[in-house]
Amino acid sequence: MAVGQYQKWLEPENLALLRGWKMKGLTDEQVAEKIGINPRTLEKWKSQHRQIGQSLKVGKEQANYAIENKLFEKAQKGNITAMIFWLKNNYREKYTDSTLTSEERQANVQKTRKLKAEADLAEARAKEFIEDTSDYNEVQLVFTDRTKKGQDDAD
Repeated sequence: MAVGQYQKWLEPENLALLRGWKMKGLTDEQVAEKIGINPRTLEKWKSQHRQIGQSLKVGKEQANYAIENKLFEKAQKGNITAMIFWLKNNYREKYTDSTLTSEERQANVQKTRKLKAEADLAEARAKEFIEDTSDYNEVQLVFTDRTKKGQDDAD
């Protein structure tokens, strides 16, 4: 059904419509529904047809900027909720609900890195062990074959 249907959406007025839908806050799933296609088809169109992907991206960015500006205006006018939201999202290190100090957060980051490095090392050692074991098994098979052959020659 959607074969070749993308061409219609490459026309300037339809690209503007896509951008407008995203500016209104529609999700990709909702846009796909309006077009009459599967959301996976829309994903393919976005990657295969730059104009479609760009229109959707620009529409979403414009919506985000508009909301961001409204939030900032409310924060400037003294809306406490808007102020808190703004600070928590723009200065996460300083304004967070976490009870950890910045030193504790940094220590957690370091601990996570160390654990990941140790896991990577253990995985590499396990892989090396498996490879060494397979070499050992090959040597054992050759030795067993030679031993068996020696017994056959003696008989």
